[in-house]
Amino acid sequence: MDFSRKNSTFPNRRNLDGRKTFRSFFIRFRKYIFFAFAVLILFLSIQYIWKEKRFRYIVIHHTASDIGNLAYYRRLHMKERGWPDIAYHFLVNNGSYNTAMGQIEQSNLWDNKSINYSTKVSYVNYFGIAVAIVGNFERHSVPALQWESIVNLTTMLSQEYGIPPERIIAHRELWETACPGKNFDIVKLRSEVRKNLESVSQ
Repeated sequence: MDFSRKNSTFPNRRNLDGRKTFRSFFIRFRKYIFFAFAVLILFLSIQYIWKEKRFRYIVIHHTASDIGNLAYYRRLHMKERGWPDIAYHFLVNNGSYNTAMGQIEQSNLWDNKSINYSTKVSYVNYFGIAVAIVGNFERHSVPALQWESIVNLTTMLSQEYGIPPERIIAHRELWETACPGKNFDIVKLRSEVRKNLESVSQ
């Protein structure tokens, strides 16, 4: 008779010893395993809250120049300021440098939900969303398509992150600067965003 097949159904002693070793290890160290798992869950929760729930402000800037796009200002800021990216989370273009009027570009800072470098107020850099518009609005008004884009963008951000219109602020309201220029009407922007939010909630 061939007992090889029958004997193969019996548990291997080495396998049994391995299972016992794993079980005894788990019983002995389970409180540490549960603690490590709890720490991991806490870390991931804090990371999520930091990235998705921390924003309290939307800060509006202009570039003070009528040319450029995200790549242009990224090179400029990295070379001259030593920053890891452009200073802003979003850039609203004006049609220069092969962009469309009102086209919105998103920086790596926003992809990673990192702090921005757009003001000298650290708290606002950590808890604010920085939006810049290509143009010098000390010299001229905001083109209609750019204005439409900035209203739509700030409305979306305000709604998604629970930022009320009164916390949409101009750079000049934080620091002694003309930014985003005398021809940029921050009060009008807040008003239009408020109307958009009210229409969505109805």
